Amino acid sequence: MFASTTLTAVFTLVFAMTGVYALARLSRLLSGADVTGDRPAELFHLVMSLAMIGMAVAWTSGPETASGRLQIVVFGAFTLWFAYRGATRSTSHGHLMTGHLVAMGAAMTWMVATMSLLMGPASPDGSGHSHHGAPSDTAAAAGSDVPVPPAPGWVVAVTIAFAVLFAIAGCSWAVRAVRAGGPAAEPETPSGTVATRTGLVTPARVSARTSARVDGLCHSLMSLGMAGMLVAML
Repeated sequence: MFASTTLTAVFTLVFAMTGVYALARLSRLLSGADVTGDRPAELFHLVMSLAMIGMAVAWTSGPETASGRLQIVVFGAFTLWFAYRGATRSTSHGHLMTGHLVAMGAAMTWMVATMSLLMGPASPDGSGHSHHGAPSDTAAAAGSDVPVPPAPGWVVAVTIAFAVLFAIAGCSWAVRAVRAGGPAAEPETPSGTVATRTGLVTPARVSARTSARVDGLCHSLMSLGMAGMLVAML
């Protein structure tokens, strides 16, 4: 998808990490080993990570292909489901989390739907896209030097808005991950618990804090990866 193999490698690594984490969380939720997560959300994160890897390595393409149309349907459905669920939740925390899922689903749908406008039409073999300002594959085959026309301004503007949104979200998740640890722990007490300014911290609470940190870092990585991918498409 990208001319730079470095970009391809970075995006592939980032979303491979988020995909493995989402798969692990989903497996624990399905087995009953973890009851604190959200099965639809983790399924979405897994599918999204796989789709982003597919985009990065040019396994999938825009709406002119079957894979692109399938992704539009799948991520459109996820977006509508999370929007419906967010509208029926009463807590601000639920709205915040679900709003992030709605934005990610909408951005995924947007990326696939506008891929040809942002990056040019897919090559005949479906392995990649032309770059704006360079001859398209069709034109090149015909011996023409006509460049691919630039993307409409409103498409670029919406894409930039999504990128800024996810850059902010990524930084916000990183801050939340750092704060998830709470006050610094002090030496252990004779009973084996850890005394802090807020009281005693049991091993279960330490584990929960660690899980919250990892979860926040994964969300941060996912958001920043999304922002980077949107910018790279311009």
